[in-house]
Amino acid sequence: MASPLPPLKKATRVLLFAAFIWAISCWTWTITHLQSAVSSSLLSPSSSLQQQDAPSSLSNERTRHLSNSVNNSSSRMVRPSSKAQDSHHSIHLRRRETTTSSASASQLNQPPPITSLIYPLHAKSGTHHAYLYIGSPVPQRQTLIVDTGSRLTAFPCQPHCSNCGEHASSPFQLSESTSSEIVPCGECSLSRGDFELEGYFSGNGIGGNSLRGATGNEADIQLHRKLLPQSCNSNNQCEVNQKYTEGSSWTAFEVKDKVWLGLDGESASVEQHDKHSTLFVFGCQVSEEGLFRTQYADGIIGLSMYTQTLVGTWKRQGSIAHESFSLCFNRRGGHISLGGVTSSEELEQTKGEVAGPQHLKPMQFTPFARDKVWYYTVTITSVSVGSHVLPHSLLRYLNDNKGAIVDSGTTDTFLSHKIAKAFSLAWEKVTGQHYHNRMQQFTFDQFNNLPVITYELEGGLQWQVKPEAYMEMSDLNESESIIDDLSEPWEGNRALTSRIYVDEPSGAVLGANAMLNHDVYFDIENRRLGVARATCAY
Repeated sequence: MASPLPPLKKATRVLLFAAFIWAISCWTWTITHLQSAVSSSLLSPSSSLQQQDAPSSLSNERTRHLSNSVNNSSSRMVRPSSKAQDSHHSIHLRRRETTTSSASASQLNQPPPITSLIYPLHAKSGTHHAYLYIGSPVPQRQTLIVDTGSRLTAFPCQPHCSNCGEHASSPFQLSESTSSEIVPCGECSLSRGDFELEGYFSGNGIGGNSLRGATGNEADIQLHRKLLPQSCNSNNQCEVNQKYTEGSSWTAFEVKDKVWLGLDGESASVEQHDKHSTLFVFGCQVSEEGLFRTQYADGIIGLSMYTQTLVGTWKRQGSIAHESFSLCFNRRGGHISLGGVTSSEELEQTKGEVAGPQHLKPMQFTPFARDKVWYYTVTITSVSVGSHVLPHSLLRYLNDNKGAIVDSGTTDTFLSHKIAKAFSLAWEKVTGQHYHNRMQQFTFDQFNNLPVITYELEGGLQWQVKPEAYMEMSDLNESESIIDDLSEPWEGNRALTSRIYVDEPSGAVLGANAMLNHDVYFDIENRRLGVARATCAY
């Protein structure tokens, strides 16, 4: 039998214990750094794992919050003391922002496609209208507001519309179109679902998002409108009820018929209709209330990202090559381009005359702020009044966790009241006067010294709105605004009113006046907005 081991001396036991502790420390250090290395590789821009793991449905509100924490307000974010860790968190935040952007970096600045499908727009009371031709064998014309804030297209129909006002065109005669089809219950597409969206209103006209109370207490105005769920009327028709918080509403039933945009001439429009028209479901209005009953336009063309709009339908049916369009507004009208933008050469071929340069500056692009909505939103990264930049901390009130809405159906521009003080201070530095929306007399020199308002959007897009766009001439003897070219010098005084309202409860809407003298490209396929200074001739 072997003799037992002698007991260890105290010094030996201490050394062994120290060695054990050292080994544990080394093991812990190794595991920690291995985890850090793996995490860094997952967050590396070149890693395909991060690309796969990044959730495509990640909220853009969260993305903007993280981005602002890094770039704009470091005091609001607890930063690690280690430089390596700080870099690690910066990459992580940038990576999440990139994977959730509407358009990838490679897509964002790609030149838009050129299209020859160009159609005129006409302006009245601050809203822009297109001619839509419907039916066969003789297509009938309707004058409709082009509205990027609406998903529905609707106009009055006879003999069904018993409570409709007088508008630019006669009501659509449903019985005279041999290609029309009333959509039966069970096949409804427009009246399906329950929708809500932020709403705004402008006194000169109606638009999709442009529903903000014209009068009354702002605090009491609800900022939503609802499309009622699918319902059937007594005639087994798909009934659509559209209501607005300021009191306007209309009721319609769904009809499918052949439609296409029209030109200025009747015969040319019919030729275009015969060549391009496709079946489309619209609302055949039977009743109108409020401003929809008294407005100039017959109805509305919804141009949002909703799948059942004209642009989406035409793309699916092969009538246009790309699910995109551009709106180019001037004071008297402009044009709409389907499937891309319009080059000077295409415009000259369409008009048969020299039109001059279409884009005065190259088109710049910004990604849509949100993917999971059907209206167009962008992220404002800076606002300048002349050379004075508003405090960066105020941008959260304009973007309001959803982005600013670009809405051609809103006649004016609305900004959050939270920036009113800073906006007015910047205005005073330029003009020497307090900012307001009251009518005021201007000489041409005084007008010419008003500031350019610049909205910088994500991606570096500079959207400059000049005084001739946001100031509107008003006749002293009438309350109704009139169209005039403010770029030409005048003698004496003119009564002008600023149509940038800094009184919204929250968020921002860049309306039709911000779009004036710009070609604004709505690229649904690539989830981006393009803006270029342009002549908008037709």
